[in-house]
Amino acid sequence: MMAVEVKAVEVKAGPNFDAGAPKPLFKTHTAETAYGASYDVSKDGHFLILVLAAQGGGAVPINVVINWTAGLKK
Repeated sequence: MMAVEVKAVEVKAGPNFDAGAPKPLFKTHTAETAYGASYDVSKDGHFLILVLAAQGGGAVPINVVINWTAGLKK
């Protein structure tokens, strides 16, 4: 498990790459995987991140997305 601070950076498209200053979004703990990052970000800014529960903790909330394939058609 590793501590991660997720940040957003504004990027301007054009002939030259121009990135703004990083802005913190939130801090979390995530798994270290053999495949690299345990998160992904879509073009519209939504993201999926594997978050680990604290050891010895109780119930962990789960968000279930129903009909997620409808979002692929947008």
